[in-house]
Amino acid sequence: MNCKKMTRRNFMRVTAGGLAASVLVSPLRAQLAPTKDGTVRDRLWLFGSPTGSTAPHTRRRSVMSPVEGALYLGVPNIYMNQANSGLEAQIGRFEPPFGQYAIALRPFKRILWGLVGSGGFTSTEERKEGVDLILKTPNFVGAHMDDFFTSKPTGKRAVLTVDELHDIRKTFKAANRPLEIYSTYYTSLLDLPLSDYLELLDGVTFWTWNAKDLVHLESNLAKVKEKAPHLKIILGCYLVDFPNKESQVIPIPVMQRQCEFGLEALKQKHIEGMMFLSNGVMDVGFPAVEWTREWIQRVGEMALSK
Repeated sequence: MNCKKMTRRNFMRVTAGGLAASVLVSPLRAQLAPTKDGTVRDRLWLFGSPTGSTAPHTRRRSVMSPVEGALYLGVPNIYMNQANSGLEAQIGRFEPPFGQYAIALRPFKRILWGLVGSGGFTSTEERKEGVDLILKTPNFVGAHMDDFFTSKPTGKRAVLTVDELHDIRKTFKAANRPLEIYSTYYTSLLDLPLSDYLELLDGVTFWTWNAKDLVHLESNLAKVKEKAPHLKIILGCYLVDFPNKESQVIPIPVMQRQCEFGLEALKQKHIEGMMFLSNGVMDVGFPAVEWTREWIQRVGEMALSK
């Protein structure tokens, strides 16, 4: 008898697909402590990495999942970012079918699902499945593309073509609810000709890769707003200094300056939110993690002006 080989991927599709579909259509959802609209906490996000996948960068073993990271930090919103195709993926990645991940994410307020992951990884199959998941899952508010831009001024400037990005936007526009597209946007991209791409985005997560450059955060944020005034901006906040290979530790005064700048920018409506990276660095001993957690506890219930 000619039987199809039951691979791990096929087994996951058969078992998880049915379970996820049955849960996603239910109007019931597990509840966390409710986050009040209009508070600082309501605007805070976790950059979610597949469990363990940050180890090649930190050289430290992490066992914390995105859901656990968001609960520990005390934030109601999560961005789910796929691992790259190299060492990260060998340790941990989000494996299709993706619908099963949505079950654990149901208690959270807003989810962005990554269509382009770490290192610019993407595939046609995973993008299609990701778009379908976003369209059918009530608390998924859109897509995010990490490491989307190539940092090249000419030639291939982004992982997807303008037409491919336009097609995703067209699909979201046809949905019966608002769905948005965000992309990672580094300070190193500020002077590159990317206006045709930026016009097709609703927002960016804006990151300062080198902690020493955080002193320029105010002027760099102003450049983003000048370059693309329509964009919503979520301030990306690293909990470690990845380029510093000696220790990777962000000094607490630097972390404090970053967070307090973000808080003031939220109050002034210069940014839409703040995102902290990531669960994969939160259980491995970096001091800025606990400081940030305590900071969120102090300011989380603060009301923002309407």
